[in-house]
Amino acid sequence: FFFFFFFFFFFFFWSTFFGGMSAPRILNFINNQDVAPAAGAVTFQHRNPANQSEVVYELGFSSLADVDAAIAAARTAFDAGVWSNMATKDRNAILSRACNLIRERAPAIAAALCAETGRVMPLCGLEVPQITESLEYNMALALTTNGECNTTWNPAQTTLILNEPVGVVGCIIPWNYPIMLLGQKIAPALCAGCTVVAKPSEFTASTAIMIAHCFRDAGLPAGVLNMVFGGGPEVGGRISSSMHIDMVSFTGSTATAKLVMQSAAQSNMKKVALEAGGKSANIIMPDANIDAVVGNPFFLLSCALLHSGQVCAVGSRLFVHESIKDEFFAKLTQAFRNFHVLTHPASGEGFPFCTGAITFRGQFDKIMELIESGKSQGATLACGGERLVADGKDQGLFVAPTIFTNVTPEMRIYKEEIFGPVMCCSSYKDIDEAVRLANATEFGLAAMIWGTDVGQALNVAKRLQAGFVAINGFGAPGPHQPFGGYKQSGLGRENGRVGFMEYFETKTISF
Repeated sequence: FFFFFFFFFFFFFWSTFFGGMSAPRILNFINNQDVAPAAGAVTFQHRNPANQSEVVYELGFSSLADVDAAIAAARTAFDAGVWSNMATKDRNAILSRACNLIRERAPAIAAALCAETGRVMPLCGLEVPQITESLEYNMALALTTNGECNTTWNPAQTTLILNEPVGVVGCIIPWNYPIMLLGQKIAPALCAGCTVVAKPSEFTASTAIMIAHCFRDAGLPAGVLNMVFGGGPEVGGRISSSMHIDMVSFTGSTATAKLVMQSAAQSNMKKVALEAGGKSANIIMPDANIDAVVGNPFFLLSCALLHSGQVCAVGSRLFVHESIKDEFFAKLTQAFRNFHVLTHPASGEGFPFCTGAITFRGQFDKIMELIESGKSQGATLACGGERLVADGKDQGLFVAPTIFTNVTPEMRIYKEEIFGPVMCCSSYKDIDEAVRLANATEFGLAAMIWGTDVGQALNVAKRLQAGFVAINGFGAPGPHQPFGGYKQSGLGRENGRVGFMEYFETKTISF
């Protein structure tokens, strides 16, 4: 109670303080300074998606000159060795102080996250610690990542194998889980000794700059972490095409990931790590306990209800064995009708059986358009499918939890990533068909399996073309769990030692 009291207190402070004055203006963060964008910058106002009336902040979009200045700062800092040549224990001391500051400021950061995303407050509170967990995990890896010395192949020759930081890293972060995903990129980069130019989303700029200030106040040297804001084609394009950036780590859509990869190849052939789209399978095994599964909040959240479905790994394609499909679909439909959409997300009432708003209007419109396509293409709308109103007004961006049954592979809602609270349900005859249907997609990010025979579920998991498979559970991967996709869901992995090693080059010295 004491913990959540502070979340509500800071949310009240944020909304009251900023509600009575002009909205705060977010600036670029370059060389540890808040820097106004170049004259003539486009001004962007981000409104609270729960009401569309409160301006959460104003943001001046970075010009190409601003982006170049941030890249130059990171390049200068890396080449000077102020961070890469610092002893690991000394880097870790600074990063530990940053973790402590993030923890101290967590209530204010969570309140800002709630206001800018429309997500329910308890979920915002749970996300903030994920960046400190990523930092501390990668700090430990930095202390235990050693090179090699080999004399066994040729006794007359000594071979040294060194791991060296890749250099300047451009990090392009989406808006759906902005703090967790920022941590999954900058934590391994900084712990490896790299410098960073980050482009957070324009829809989650306030939390990003609060995190940047924590690093500055912890004593991070100037130029090691920089942030710029603006549209993806302009700012993200400049980062991915820069000749002075050595690697780009990107999370977002598959279409944009391909553009990043193309720009990286056509410029200086920089290294890329890409976490792209998903259309994940949720498989209900024939032996599943229907009441236990449908009553499990983690299952419901996996059914495109976590953060109103704005999660790349949700299992939005549900496959249920034909022997239990009628009972299962009926009980799932009732559970969706009972799931709370909080038109005042700061309350967190009923958590975890609740969700909030869609973060911005463009995403809301995309969801509603895909729902209409499901209707027109012949899927059966079991529940939801409409916009919800708050206080008798339709200003908030809320979509009712939606279930379509009788969904077939040629339908758009089956193939396309909706990124909203929309579940597409089908049935299967046997396990072979379930695996075939699950793998019949251009994506391969994640999958969920629910059943009582864990051994059988494990056998199914091994046959799925997905980078992350959860059995009888669902949640964000921990910093120790590699995460990334097969096929067009990306290249490389985040988290774990394999994710940490993405930020190194290997050098061999022979003498």
